[in-house]
Amino acid sequence: MKLSKIGIELLSAVCVAMPVFGAAADRPCTDDAARFKAAWESRRGEPYVEVPVSPPVFHGHPRFAQKYSRAIIHFALRVFHNAETNEYALANRKIAENCRFYIANKDVRNDRDSFYWNVGELCRIVLHYGSKGDVAPGLLSPEAEAAFLEMAFGYCHDMSRLSDAAADGMKTWRVYESENHHVQRNSALWQLMHALLKADPAYGARKLAHGGTLRAHYDAWEEFFCAWMRERAKRSMFIEVQSRGYGVHTIKNVYPLYDFSERPETRRLTKNFIDLFWALWAEEQIDGASGGGMSRVYPSGAVRTATEASAWAYWYFGLNPSLAHKPDGMDYVCLDSAYRPHPLIGRIAADAKSRGVYEIEMRPLGWALPSNKYPNYRPDPEWGRIYRYTYATPDFIVGTQMFPQAPGDKWCKISSQNRFHGVVFGPRDAEILPIPAVTGYHAKTAKLPSVGYNAFWSMQRRGTLLTRKNRYASQTGGMRVFFSAAGGVDKVVRDGEWWFTKCGGAYSAVRVACGEARLVGAGAGAEIPFDAKGKFLVCADPWTPVIVETARACEFRDEAEFRAKVKATELSATPSALDYTGIYGSRFHMLLDRDYGSTIDGELYVKKIGWSVKSPFVRMPWCGDAAELTFGGSTIRLDFSDNLAGQSLTAGGIAETEAEAVR
Repeated sequence: MKLSKIGIELLSAVCVAMPVFGAAADRPCTDDAARFKAAWESRRGEPYVEVPVSPPVFHGHPRFAQKYSRAIIHFALRVFHNAETNEYALANRKIAENCRFYIANKDVRNDRDSFYWNVGELCRIVLHYGSKGDVAPGLLSPEAEAAFLEMAFGYCHDMSRLSDAAADGMKTWRVYESENHHVQRNSALWQLMHALLKADPAYGARKLAHGGTLRAHYDAWEEFFCAWMRERAKRSMFIEVQSRGYGVHTIKNVYPLYDFSERPETRRLTKNFIDLFWALWAEEQIDGASGGGMSRVYPSGAVRTATEASAWAYWYFGLNPSLAHKPDGMDYVCLDSAYRPHPLIGRIAADAKSRGVYEIEMRPLGWALPSNKYPNYRPDPEWGRIYRYTYATPDFIVGTQMFPQAPGDKWCKISSQNRFHGVVFGPRDAEILPIPAVTGYHAKTAKLPSVGYNAFWSMQRRGTLLTRKNRYASQTGGMRVFFSAAGGVDKVVRDGEWWFTKCGGAYSAVRVACGEARLVGAGAGAEIPFDAKGKFLVCADPWTPVIVETARACEFRDEAEFRAKVKATELSATPSALDYTGIYGSRFHMLLDRDYGSTIDGELYVKKIGWSVKSPFVRMPWCGDAAELTFGGSTIRLDFSDNLAGQSLTAGGIAETEAEAVR
């Protein structure tokens, strides 16, 4: 197969060509080629394992078919990609079966938990291996392709509405059910329509149930996603901020616009958006372990610093080989896509030592407009009432979201659900998490409590973090502090009022401001918020503030000097306020009996900054048109303006020098 036109443009521009339609074949060798090939090969020869359709996940919902479809689609994609010819017949038979299942069971097809989770990978099979495929046309049998087309048109016919695809920037913030569900559903429609039009352009003239032709809907959804990406870049990205689980669920549904769009300006915008996603991830992790304040991190995943994003970062950047695993689930989007991060992002990700010590500031959305009502989320697009702050060093990252205490109905639940913060160290899964116990049970994880809302509120400056249970917490128990077994963080020693520990090149100390606390092993009772290896500091006073101090070991002669400095800090607590001066010199005035007025160094702790993101490496003004990525003396500009038509299609959306492209 010859290189596509866009591939030739890229080759001449940046010396790394990538075909337009995401074809894995004919991609010139790059540094990541061996890692991607090894990932594909790791599944070679594995037999297909049938996964049955399951009973409903939620009461009153249809049967659950997500895992049934995933087993089929990922098996088939791997078989076709690896040219495992002896399995072609089975792959085709199962693809046809999967599509006929959804044709016959529209209730399952239309349910949020089954169909669209794997649509992207299925569309890639059709676009690569169908009758007009761009990799190996004809591997997908006519029977399987016909079943896909019938299923795809049926879903688009019934489910797509032009009113939902409005490209008005503010309307893109009308989120249905959750951020990742909203994007998955809309992306599934665009991808299915693209596959239909690629198979037969005549589909474009066919009318859909809610008015308009399929082509009109296809164009509208593409415009929607362009507006959606611009809005997220301008306003601190996702409401489900830096979610360890849902972040990749969301971003994977943007990749197809880069791989398959017919419009160069859409591909440029999408490349810039995905680059921004990875740049934000890169500056807030150590060796693949991600940190900072997050939302929608379920307790079962709170102690896992290595996520799907970490595995993708290994394939992209060669970061931390211990994160490599056999591909599964969303991984196939990463492995099949033509997208590669700009080389500068790889340098940010890999070189924590050169990044040094720095702060990251953001102002994500989360505050609800009066019209907000589940499942229709309506965040205030101008001021989310959140100041997200991260302090990063080569040895640890500590971050939180700071916001006013307010009743639960003032927040979009996708912002207030399972908020997460704490200290992340270099070793995998090494953490200190000061978080109240979660007491709300979720239907999917009935064995453990898994859902809490508005659980804590906090204040932070540099490596000093103060937090306590939120006055308006829901489905939330008393204060806990988790010390992970990973990295030996749970080797905690009490010295006076403080509990000391260390990990790698960092020292930490924890103090419970009010009442006693006891150290217990994880899994020692239902009061423990999640199942993990490590120890919990269980606070007798469920509302007590907790103080966490973390510093680099290289800043002290030894651990004794760190302990002495921590023990010399000043703390004064009354029923109405806590005053504390930390080891970095900042003065905290935490009001315990009211919602507003707490200060850090005399200033209100929640700031309305003029930036979507501000750090030494990533800068985007609030509602600006471009982000700048900077590292090691190099800077690239990611354009999010409405006019991208005149730009060269290169990594980063700008013309680069040959020297920058190959570094």
